[in-house]
Amino acid sequence: MNTMPYEPEGHPASAPGAAERVILVSLMKSGTHLLQELMVALGYGMYGQARIAPEIKPVLAESERWRIARMVYEDAMVASLEQADEATFIQATDEAWEALAWSWQIRFGMPLKTWYSVELINTELVAQAVRRTAGSDFAQTPPGVCWVFNEFDIKKLDGHFLREWARTGEPRIILNYRDPRDMILSMVNFLAGRTGRGFSNFGDFDVFSAILRAKPGLPEQLTYALTDQSFPCHGDMERVVWLLNHPNVCKTSFEELVGPPGGGSAQARADALERILSFLGITGITPEDVAEKLFNRESFSFYRGQIGGWREDFGPEHLRLAEAAFGAVLPLFGYA
Repeated sequence: MNTMPYEPEGHPASAPGAAERVILVSLMKSGTHLLQELMVALGYGMYGQARIAPEIKPVLAESERWRIARMVYEDAMVASLEQADEATFIQATDEAWEALAWSWQIRFGMPLKTWYSVELINTELVAQAVRRTAGSDFAQTPPGVCWVFNEFDIKKLDGHFLREWARTGEPRIILNYRDPRDMILSMVNFLAGRTGRGFSNFGDFDVFSAILRAKPGLPEQLTYALTDQSFPCHGDMERVVWLLNHPNVCKTSFEELVGPPGGGSAQARADALERILSFLGITGITPEDVAEKLFNRESFSFYRGQIGGWREDFGPEHLRLAEAAFGAVLPLFGYA
């Protein structure tokens, strides 16, 4: 059996007082990779909507595997695992963990059918996990995991989770955002293929990529992206205003975290890292220990990674359209 927990003894995330479970709400194209690099450096396994390499996914201890199996499987299946060989046990509990994770994405109201497909989530095991764990707390998910989401709409979240979070303050929630003008510019460059590394497996990305590639150039692509309310990034900031205002949410931004490599300052980055470390209860590590690990040019969606790129690429019409699309939220997030 696999008996190795994800964090070795003494790793920051496994220290007493450190947050056991973290939800990172990082808007699309807001520099999710910066925080992902940080959370990995702190010892968290990663799960969610970002591109997550196998080596940074959670590795579950045997006790966690048994606990998840008992949550997801019927008694007969659990009994059969008692007699199973190691390979069968690992495969079955991997599948149980994946089903449990899908069930939580469903409880959080993620648009999984659009992003992926009906067939991926409409399986008997996922349906069973949803049914058997419908009243479970998020605290029953594996410890040492940072869940990454691009949205977190309170009107879609499971009320049981909201009551648990309001009562306990757990899991810890981090909100990360960016100037929406830079977010939409970055999304256009990403879906138009300028990053050179392809894009994620979200189904709607294929559709928008085809539309952008049919346009003559960046000006026309930006005009389209700023006009079509169904294009990614529209409405994202409005849906997280509640998190921006909540006192128990740690807020940070691309502009703070990117540091000098992206046109920011080392001091702003250090201040943001200090705030995050304190919020997570991480001790024995300083911002200087992790600051240089954040900016990863090898991130699959990396293009320029700079603050204020929209100032170079937006023409007068783009400025007008951006004001119409984002004018109401710019001052709320400090970008007016």
